[in-house]
Amino acid sequence: MQTRVSRTPTRPAMPAVLAAAIALAAGACSAPPASQAPVIAVPGSTTEARTVAAFTSVSVSGSLKVILATGIAPSVQVVAPANILPLITTATSGSELVVGVSAPGFVAPAMPSVRITSADVTSVDLSEGAVATLETAAQRLAVSLGDGTTLRGIGTVGQLTVAVVGDSSAELGDLAADTASISMAAGARATLRVARQLTGTADGGSVVTLVARPVAQAVTLSGGATIVGP
Repeated sequence: MQTRVSRTPTRPAMPAVLAAAIALAAGACSAPPASQAPVIAVPGSTTEARTVAAFTSVSVSGSLKVILATGIAPSVQVVAPANILPLITTATSGSELVVGVSAPGFVAPAMPSVRITSADVTSVDLSEGAVATLETAAQRLAVSLGDGTTLRGIGTVGQLTVAVVGDSSAELGDLAADTASISMAAGARATLRVARQLTGTADGGSVVTLVARPVAQAVTLSGGATIVGP
């Protein structure tokens, strides 16, 4: 009698190199992790003092309300909901104080505030929706405003330089300047009080409002820009 033996065919083993290649391809095609959602502010606010080195210029980015004042020693205080405080960064780089918002950002019913004092601030740079009030008595001051920012100035300055672009406003009618140089573009707005000489350029529908007429004025206008005032 013949015995019939039944065998199930087996597949040859996959070469190790091919298996590794398939695994690598599967990993490259996997979806990236979802981005982290902004932090939702808790009710209430907390004041936190920050230690900073001396600085003469300030750069601020993000939805922050900044109060700049003259003081003997440099100081920074941040007022914000407790869970938002770690996201608000304040650090000095050389002679510049850099203030910003780290990822993933936040959602809050009101802008957190940053109170800054320094013996001498010679330049202020705002971007990404920052709002600031500056009180100063300086020999010179340079102001740079990016789109969506606002700066209000109070006090006196000898030589003022203002660069404003986009939907931003330099509200400097209460900042008495001896001389000023401006660069305005893309619908920017500025209110100025200049005593002696005003120079510069304005274009793209920008509007310059003068609280007082300077002794000398030489501003080049183009693209529908205007100067309003006495």
